[in-house]
Amino acid sequence: MDDFVSIFGKSVREMGSSPILLMAGLAVGVLSLPVLAGYGKFDEITKSIAVNYSQLVLPLLIMPFITGGALGYAVEVRNKGTSSMATFMDTAMKNYVKMVMAGVISFAVFYFLITGVALLLLTGVAASPFMGSILGFLALGLAFLCLLSIEFYDICIVADGSGAIASFKNSIEFVKRNLPAAAGFFIIAVVLKALVQLPISFGLAGAMMANESYMALVGANASMNVTEALSLAPVTLGMGALLTVAVFQILIQGFVFSFLALFKAEIYLALKNRKKITDFDYDFSADNVV
Repeated sequence: MDDFVSIFGKSVREMGSSPILLMAGLAVGVLSLPVLAGYGKFDEITKSIAVNYSQLVLPLLIMPFITGGALGYAVEVRNKGTSSMATFMDTAMKNYVKMVMAGVISFAVFYFLITGVALLLLTGVAASPFMGSILGFLALGLAFLCLLSIEFYDICIVADGSGAIASFKNSIEFVKRNLPAAAGFFIIAVVLKALVQLPISFGLAGAMMANESYMALVGANASMNVTEALSLAPVTLGMGALLTVAVFQILIQGFVFSFLALFKAEIYLALKNRKKITDFDYDFSADNVV
C-alpha cells in the first residue's frame, strides 16, 4: 500500500513538469467534443456522423497515436525527470501500428463483454429477478477481471516494445503479479474517466429539471403514465449550455489524461520487475559450494 500511495503522489507531482501531456489531454478533450452533438439540437445526419466518429474513428485511429506518444513521454519523465515534444512524436509514430492493432483487439473485447453482460442480465431477468441479480453480479465481476487483465497492454507496447498480441499476455502477467496495485489503478482510472462525463450529466439534469414534462415523472405529484413517459422526446441542450459543458469537459479531460499517463507509467515500471517473495538471488549451484 505504501508503494501505491507513493507512486500516486509522485505522479501528481510530475504533472507540474509535464506541460506536453497536459496539452495532449486538452487536445483529446477537443477531439472528443463531437460526441456532444448527440445532446444538441442538430439534424440526424450530423448526429450520426458525430456518433460514428466518436465510437470508431477517435478510439481506433486517433487515440492510439496520442496515447502512444503520451506514454512514451511519461516513461521518459519517470526515467529522466523531464521529456520533450520530440519524444512524444517519436514514440507515437514508432508504436502507432502496434497500438492500432492492439486497440482494435481491446475494442472488440470490450464490446464483446458489454454484449455478454447485457445478454446475461436479460436472460436472468426473464427467468426471475433473483436469478437476474445473481447473473448480473457474476457477469460484472467477470467483465471487471477481463478488462483489468488487459488494462496495461498499451504501456507494455511503449515501455517494453511488446508486439500487439504479446502486449496482452504481458499485461495479464503483470496484473497477476501485482493484483492489488493493478486493481487500484484500474478503479482510479474508471472513476477519473467518469469525472469527464460530469459536465454533460449536470447539463442534462438541469435541462430535465427545467422541463415540465420530465418533472411530471418525479415527485409526489407525478401524474404521467409509462406510455406517456416513453413518448417523451430526448432532452437536448441549447448551444450556450453545450459550450459550457464543452469547456469544462476539455479542462477535466486535460488533467485526467495527463495524470493517468504518468500514473500508468510510474506504476508499471516501478512494479513490473519487483521480485516475488519466493525469488532468491543466491546461487545454489554445485559450483559455488565450498
